[in-house]
Amino acid sequence: MVIDSETHVIFRAWPIETNPARSRVERFTWHEHSGDLLVDEMRRAGVDRSILISYDGHDVEWFLRSIGTTPEDFITGRKYTKAALTAHPDRFYWFSTLKDPRSESNVEVVKQDFNEGARGLKIFPSFLVLAVDDPSLMAVYRLCVEHDRRVILSFEDAHPPETHSIPELFEQFDRVMRELPELRVQLNHAGALDPLRPEAAVLFRVVPKHENVWVSTAAMGLVWDDGTEYPFPNYLSRIERLNSELGASRLLWGTDWPHFSHFMLYPQAVDAIRKHAAFFSEEQKAMFLGTNAERFLDRL
Repeated sequence: MVIDSETHVIFRAWPIETNPARSRVERFTWHEHSGDLLVDEMRRAGVDRSILISYDGHDVEWFLRSIGTTPEDFITGRKYTKAALTAHPDRFYWFSTLKDPRSESNVEVVKQDFNEGARGLKIFPSFLVLAVDDPSLMAVYRLCVEHDRRVILSFEDAHPPETHSIPELFEQFDRVMRELPELRVQLNHAGALDPLRPEAAVLFRVVPKHENVWVSTAAMGLVWDDGTEYPFPNYLSRIERLNSELGASRLLWGTDWPHFSHFMLYPQAVDAIRKHAAFFSEEQKAMFLGTNAERFLDRL
């Protein structure tokens, strides 16, 4: 079983007609990336299932505005994702995205999503301008435990002093896991830290303390510096560093499709591991490519 730990479907992102500074090389600027296309890519790459995360422009509004765009430039969301889920129910594990949990109506939407089949919840603490252990988020984590759902935490785009820094987010996360050790969490983008930089020490210190924490290797630290050079040596070096510090059992293979597809073709993303990750044994490759994701999901 091969499971991609992070994918999305997007109707259009930064449409080239209204964002002429964007490049057509980023195909989502002019081309729909639907559930049908993702399943075709998974099929040709030998990928069985993926975690499919729904979010809209308002969920990532701070990021969009930070690059001079607005939520209307990011055309996707819950309804669009659910159409892909309906068309391909055997291919995807659905995770919805949390809006401000201080609003009871948003918490009710989470409950509705769980009732409609969401396997978990993605949370952007910085975009919500909340501490990871804010009481409103603690209540949401308890809701996830109560419903046996999973959490994906993404620390990306921390922007102090308005938000907490990434090291502060990790300290808060440490407290959350001490209080709720049964909560199952995936840290997106390697905790939004580059594993090859000294700042990753906090990731290497906190994760091993908690049994139910896994680290996704999709867009590690939100850095891509390999261009189109297959088999992507810097990408492999980052995974090797994570393996040496955390062990293969903590790592989840992921692509963040389609965001980096103009650099890495989908089959290349998995073949870089299958054919070139010499630092993994065959057993470790199987763990990284799927078995660990099954443990995280626990076959919900």
